[in-house]
Amino acid sequence: MGLMALNRLMSTQRKRKQRRNRCRIQALGNPRDIDGRGAASSLSKRDSPPYRHDVNSHCGKEARYLDPVLSEDVWCRIYSLLQMQDAARAACVSRSFLGYWRCYPNLTFTNGTMCPKENLKTAGSNVIRDYNNQIDRVLMNRSSADAVTKLKLDYHVPPDGAESYHRLDSWLQMAVTPRTKELELLVWSKEASFDFPCILLSDMCGGSIQKLLLFKCALRPTSQLGLRSLRTLHLRDVRVTGEELGCLLSSSIALEHLKLVYCDDIVRLEIPCLLQRLSFLEVAGCMNLQVIENKAPNLSKFYLGAGERMQVSFGESEVKKVELVQSRAISYATDNLPSRVPNLETLTICSTCEIVNSPMASGKFLHLKFLSILLMSGSNFDKDYDYLSLVPVFQASPSLEMFCLFVWEHSMYHWFEGDPASLRRLPQHCHGNLKSVKIIGFFPQKSMIELACHLLENATSLESLTVDASPANYRCSGKGRKCCPLKATAIVKSRFCLTGHTREVKQDI
Repeated sequence: MGLMALNRLMSTQRKRKQRRNRCRIQALGNPRDIDGRGAASSLSKRDSPPYRHDVNSHCGKEARYLDPVLSEDVWCRIYSLLQMQDAARAACVSRSFLGYWRCYPNLTFTNGTMCPKENLKTAGSNVIRDYNNQIDRVLMNRSSADAVTKLKLDYHVPPDGAESYHRLDSWLQMAVTPRTKELELLVWSKEASFDFPCILLSDMCGGSIQKLLLFKCALRPTSQLGLRSLRTLHLRDVRVTGEELGCLLSSSIALEHLKLVYCDDIVRLEIPCLLQRLSFLEVAGCMNLQVIENKAPNLSKFYLGAGERMQVSFGESEVKKVELVQSRAISYATDNLPSRVPNLETLTICSTCEIVNSPMASGKFLHLKFLSILLMSGSNFDKDYDYLSLVPVFQASPSLEMFCLFVWEHSMYHWFEGDPASLRRLPQHCHGNLKSVKIIGFFPQKSMIELACHLLENATSLESLTVDASPANYRCSGKGRKCCPLKATAIVKSRFCLTGHTREVKQDI
């Protein structure tokens, strides 16, 4: 798409130049009448659009093409906006573009850009060596290493293990310069055995880095770091201790976004108060992490995955958005969040396992406005879980405006088919601010019907109620917004839910 845009720009510039020349000739009338000696030819040559000679790298023939009147800096800027594949194709057909290619600033060496027809995760040693050799040729043929501003590098280790990390280390030393703003390194190996060269994070090179993403490597930082421009730090499956990470964070005063995933060497995480701009913290899958102590004053969003045994302290920060993904997440939220996150406004819960009855909240969610709960499969939700036990959460949230409940695929056991008079009714409690309710994955289990009826009876300001019988795990999600195919059995269950088991809900509408 980027190459097509470049061609359209050149065509537009060419047409404008031609129209301008025709207007000049028409304004002069018949050029031969001016001096009587046929000035038309000379005028046409003088005002004609400039032609440029170039050599086609495929056939070696000299070609002429119209060159729009643009400065070298503008052309270089346009070329830098192309996708890497389009930039490489343009360099194959033009010596002029070849010069720009050798200074191309955004290098992306991944399976998709270098060898899209192969799957390097399952490929043999020869295919991986060819992939690494292509990267080596591109970097070695560059005329200016300082031009690299963005580098994304997927390094694949051959299955036979014959290739060491020496070449990877030399690539990083060559490509990461004082002009580099974004660095993403993904090392695809069985173990995180590559030691990332921390000299690249020193004042000499690291002062310009704004985004750093490391995957499957070891990070051993020292006190001589210069990450004064770093805004985003993402460490995934990285071997780094809490003390070493603290050394890195203390030199990253501009940090805004911190993400730690599967960093099992961290036992205690301390966020220093120097991080005045830090607003987002994500911690997921760090199995040995026991304590998170935050002193950053402006933290507002927090994501915690698999941290049910973790002690979290937010200090003086006013966290307003929390997402929990773990077992017994509802119990964890009601026990810990009212006192630790008093200014909470948005709460998203994804629970993989839960006790039958959700406990009473330990305090009030005075500012909570948006509550989403996802109950995943692999548990006893569809069979034994008491959905009506969620009502105390509503009672502890006087400002709640929107509630969404998502339930994964369910079985047909324990569906309610009894007398509607046997449905439980809790004492009336006005949920006066609740305006929107969504239940995705609704099925006629007794306690779910009781929950829906309770909300209809007590949400006096309710404006919208959505009851969708299709399981939540078939909903569109992710960046691709692709939906999983709905099984025939799920369609039958959904139709049965809506046609035969909504009469109790309809009676309360």
